[in-house]
Amino acid sequence: MKVVFLFVLACSVAVCVAELKLEATNGDDVTIPFKTAELERADQVKITFTRDDQKKLIAQYCCAHCWVCIPVETPGVLLRIEEGTASLILLDVSSRSSGLYKAQVFNGKHVSEIQATLVVKEPALSSTKEPPQTSTPKPPDTAGHLWLCALLILPVILGLVVCFFWRKKKSRREREALPDAEEARETPAVSRHSICKKNMCKIN
Repeated sequence: MKVVFLFVLACSVAVCVAELKLEATNGDDVTIPFKTAELERADQVKITFTRDDQKKLIAQYCCAHCWVCIPVETPGVLLRIEEGTASLILLDVSSRSSGLYKAQVFNGKHVSEIQATLVVKEPALSSTKEPPQTSTPKPPDTAGHLWLCALLILPVILGLVVCFFWRKKKSRREREALPDAEEARETPAVSRHSICKKNMCKIN
């Protein structure tokens, strides 16, 4: 009796061994297409994820007349059923998304399986170094230089003005002192002339 039961079970369950191998980069959105002709008549579709010997149901599709089935949704995981393809969409994958994904399509007692292995790699570091950012030199502060030049030139101008007035005043004093000196030279000559004149008068 057990042998007959196992034979009937083996005949009622057909397993497809088709397997996909996909690679992605960290942060990508990945679509895993599970294609099977039996999907159009499927009562239920299960998507499981296996990693480190831990199996988890991440998505489940239930047909309208399947009352026992309960849809399963996982954040970051979308399941689209259309035209004989069950598309599993993984959003923003990371290294934790690497593993074995299995789709089970239930059609009555018939079950077909499709497997897909996903490997998520870290983005490759760019070998070319970015050129150093060149900063545009700021124009020199001409206002500060102008003020400095003005401060240096101002004492020179003041010195020239003071020197000019001092020399002018000095020459004026020299001109005023010149007649006095001439008068002083003439005064002794007049006095000598008068003395001689007096002496001559006495002799006479």
